[in-house]
Amino acid sequence: MEEKKKTLLIATDSFLPRWDGISRFLNEITPYLTKHFDVVIAAPRFPGTLTGFDDVTVIRFPISKLAVGDINPAKPKRSQIKKLVKNSDIVWTQSIGPIGALAMHYARKMDKPLVAFVHSVEWFLFSKSLKRFKKPVEFSIRKVIPYLYNKCDLIMVPFDGMAQLLDEQGVKPNKEIVYLGIDHNRFRPAESKILAKEHLGLNPNNIVVGYLGRFGREKDISTLYAAFRKLHQDKPNTALMLVGGEAKFDNMENVKVFGSTENTLPFYHAMDIYVLPSLTETTSLTTMEAMACGLPVVVTPVGYVEQYVKHKENGFVFPFQNVDRLYIILKKLVSDMPLRKEIGRKARQTMIQKHSWDKTADQIVDMLKKF
Repeated sequence: MEEKKKTLLIATDSFLPRWDGISRFLNEITPYLTKHFDVVIAAPRFPGTLTGFDDVTVIRFPISKLAVGDINPAKPKRSQIKKLVKNSDIVWTQSIGPIGALAMHYARKMDKPLVAFVHSVEWFLFSKSLKRFKKPVEFSIRKVIPYLYNKCDLIMVPFDGMAQLLDEQGVKPNKEIVYLGIDHNRFRPAESKILAKEHLGLNPNNIVVGYLGRFGREKDISTLYAAFRKLHQDKPNTALMLVGGEAKFDNMENVKVFGSTENTLPFYHAMDIYVLPSLTETTSLTTMEAMACGLPVVVTPVGYVEQYVKHKENGFVFPFQNVDRLYIILKKLVSDMPLRKEIGRKARQTMIQKHSWDKTADQIVDMLKKF
């Protein structure tokens, strides 16, 4: 007789159709989890159509009209979260927003196994995404962090540095490192760059510098834009492609902007160089996907990214908000096709050898099955 699956409640304040790192992570991991658990997801009801979760129960809550940074927080019903936690066997949170925090509260109150995946340095991420009140917001979140995470039985972190940061904040539960990976069979080099560019309405003769992800303030797209404008003066056969939001600059010549998308592969295939200008990140799945697609990447030294991107070996690293340094690296890559190809080849090799999604999924399932 087949063993009855346990019910896994995933509580998250970020979810599709809003695309970001957590959404991408849940989109990848959920199909694996459904093989082992009855999965229930509590998430915000962001605008757009939600598809691809037919085998999952998704409970969505309305969002606030008031935006915090580039996100509108959910307005969950306490009674509904309480009921979801009561009917679950394991609670797995992805954030400490309204949904995640309530799930943590009731899981501890009902003595349910509580596991958290800490995707980001949340006190830094939230403060950097704001125009004002950065310091008081960071101070407040630093106080909330240990209060909530100390309720957990286990904390999953995407790299060892995150575990150290949580230790410094007084977070005591056991921490397990789960290195994220990508599907390098799906994310692979384009068969034809020319066709990929034409498909998106780009000039196939241009060298395309690209970014894919949220357009929040902490992503610092303005530094990339400023470096591109300098580059374009010297190298007119260049274009900038920004994917994942809305962006308007004074001069949009040779700048192509695309909104949020579920199918990211065509955009990687149309790029020649990928840039991550972020002020804060943990793993950056988009950088990993770009590398798996054979792109040379240019990144800031953030989170786990600086551990898998080795300067001048499988990518390039530039200092935060340093327009001139980014411009110099981009100019070198644009001018040297053999260098682009060699760095891109080594980037893909890194992903294949060290960052398999199957390994990540198996590790997460094994951890959750212990409860």
